[in-house]
Amino acid sequence: MTKPPDFHELVGDEGTPDELAKLRRAHELLLAAGPPPELSPRLAEAPAPRARERFDWWRVRRTQIAFGLAAAVAAAAFGVGYLVGTGPGGFSQARSVEMHGVGQMASARATLAVGAQDAGGNYPLKMTVHGLPRVAEGGWYELLLSKDGRPTLPCGSFATTGRAVTVRLSVPYDLSEFPDLFDGWVITEHVPNQKHVPLVMTT
Repeated sequence: MTKPPDFHELVGDEGTPDELAKLRRAHELLLAAGPPPELSPRLAEAPAPRARERFDWWRVRRTQIAFGLAAAVAAAAFGVGYLVGTGPGGFSQARSVEMHGVGQMASARATLAVGAQDAGGNYPLKMTVHGLPRVAEGGWYELLLSKDGRPTLPCGSFATTGRAVTVRLSVPYDLSEFPDLFDGWVITEHVPNQKHVPLVMTT
């Protein structure tokens, strides 16, 4: 039987009387409690991971992967459906209008695609123009709604290179007012320092 450790040998005489008294009470409680029991050989070694735990981990991981793949497939299907519904470039065409040149621009041609009205009340437009020459520096062409062949409300400006060009425009007007307020479209040419604005294309 081993001799219990002596308090004075462990602590010494340093400290206030209150501190020494507290340390002595703690020392006596430890002696009364005795040493902790030794671990059994079974508990002394860490248990090996069980096969079921490994299987459960793989099952959870496989479920996560399956949900991820399902979400990716759904997103891809939505994207394909959107592209098919709206066409290349995300434009959903509701109707198409043909335009032709007038006067010196008689050989010019254009196709104006009118999109479906969006939630904000705008109508997207996509126009492909052939045969309009480049305007002098600082000039531009303008698309307008028309009534009886005369320009009414502006629908946007654009420039050309003399070759085929496709432009995107947007109008906030209620196009369901055809043919009461509007009955067609025209294109005018704006040239710097020129007061007269000629009409170069019409529907």
